[in-house]
This record gives sequence, structure tokens and C-alpha cells, in this order.
Amino acid sequence: MITGEHAVVYGHAAIVAAIDQRVTVTLVPRTDRRVVIQSDIAPQLEGCLDKLSIDGVYRFVLAAIACHVSAIPTGFELFITSDINPTLGLGSSAAVTIATLGALTRLADKDTSALHADALAIVRKLQGRGSGADLAASLSGGMISYRAPIAEAEAQIAPLPLPEPQLSLKYSGYKTPTGDVLARIAQGARGKEAEYDALYARMGQAAEKAISTAQVQDWEGFALWLNAYQELMAVLGVSDAPLERIIREARAAPQTRAAKISGSGLGDCVLALGPPPSGFEDVRIASEGLRVDG
Repeated sequence: MITGEHAVVYGHAAIVAAIDQRVTVTLVPRTDRRVVIQSDIAPQLEGCLDKLSIDGVYRFVLAAIACHVSAIPTGFELFITSDINPTLGLGSSAAVTIATLGALTRLADKDTSALHADALAIVRKLQGRGSGADLAASLSGGMISYRAPIAEAEAQIAPLPLPEPQLSLKYSGYKTPTGDVLARIAQGARGKEAEYDALYARMGQAAEKAISTAQVQDWEGFALWLNAYQELMAVLGVSDAPLERIIREARAAPQTRAAKISGSGLGDCVLALGPPPSGFEDVRIASEGLRVDG
């Protein structure tokens, strides 16, 4: 997430980018109705295609299978490999959901026009809430503006120029699951709905300003609105003391243009715009999203 966190869940725009690290899902059809899932990060799972339970470490993969089970002609083996560290909150669950759906649409002989909607339905079923911004980035690649679907309308996804200043990230050393962060905020907002709606509106305005400056490649203005968004994240209560310290240290570096939370907050990563400050790692943006081969 570049900017627009939290507000995007409530209908406002956001900016999200696909990092140049990939999840690869290789699907090999079988002659029976068995499903075998193997990966680098979890034990093998095996079961009947028609009786899979959607839980455990493979729950996003299993939910993707359930989405297409009526159209899948045979069992299969899935081999999952990933360049993404799943502890860093960089959208690994979104990437594996998109990649699995991509493989299954090929097996079921379907097109990918409904893939984002299917993926978003999966995330919302498993997490309760979710904007689908990380799903859109995994699907399209690059840096994009994004607005979640409302009622019957489709999600709004538009490409943005890639930022000329470098992007870099620093992991805080801990994370709070996004669903837990959203639940905590929802609890705090009870009885204060108008106050929170006004805050989300201000956040949405800041994200729109960041989008408009990115569209004309005004990177100084872009940085200004990223920093402004961070102050609003602090007001929301998701920028805790360790994150604030990382942000202060990053902004103290002479060539840093902006520093803010990347993601839901209360842990995960801090994003910097400009040459990587001490302890930050350079991030390359992938030009390509989902690719279905074979």
C-alpha cells in the first residue's frame, strides 16, 4: 500500500503497487478427484476435491478451489513457490489467491474477467472485511489507483506512472493481522461514527491529492500528500510508538521525501520515498501482474 489505507475500506480511493516478487502456482491435473497441495512454507495437504475444508494455512487456496469446484473436471496437484516473505505483510495471501484463481480459470476453461471479484469475495469471507486493493495490484501489476466496488458497480482500477524517487521498506519486526486492526478500529468507532466518517473523508481527500500529483508526475507534491496521510493514520490510532520512531528516523535522512506506514498499521512495514534510509530495503515495482502460462 502506498496510500489510502483504511479509508479505502470505506469507499475512498487508494494507491497500491505490485512489488517485484512473485508467487508461482503450478497446477498438474490428475485422473481422479484428489487434490494435493504442496508449498515451501507448510506441510502437504491432500483431500477429495468435493470435500475440502476451508481452513488452516492453505485457507485462501482452498477457498479459491471452492469458488470453481463445480466447473473443475478433475482433481489436481498444486505446487506453490513464493519469493515473498509471508511475515512482512506484503500481500502474500492476495498474491497466492490471485495466482490460484488464475490457474483454476485455465483448468475450468474460463476467462479471467471475474477474477478480482471472485478473489475479493474470498478475502471478505475469510477476513470479514477487505478492500481488494492488494488483489488488484497482484492482478494488474505496476502502481495503480484503486477504489473498491460499491453495490453492483465494479472496482475502479487505473494505472499510474511509476514514481521516479525510489521506494523502500523497513519491517518493524512485528505485525498485527489486518482483520484484527480493522476490528479494533470498528470497536473504537462505536458511538463516534460521524467523527470517524469525517476522518475517513479527510484521508480520502489526501489520497485523491496523491493520485492527482502522481498522474502529472509531480513527485514533490506526491511526497507531501504521503506525509499528510501518515499524520491522519496517527490520528486514527494505528501508528504506534515503534512505527513513529522508524518514521522519524527515516524523515531525518537528508534525501527522504516521505515516510509513512504501508498497510493497516500496528506493525508491518514503513514506506520511504527517496534513497533508502538506514535499515530500509529498496523496492522494485513489478511491471506485470498475473501471468497464466501453459
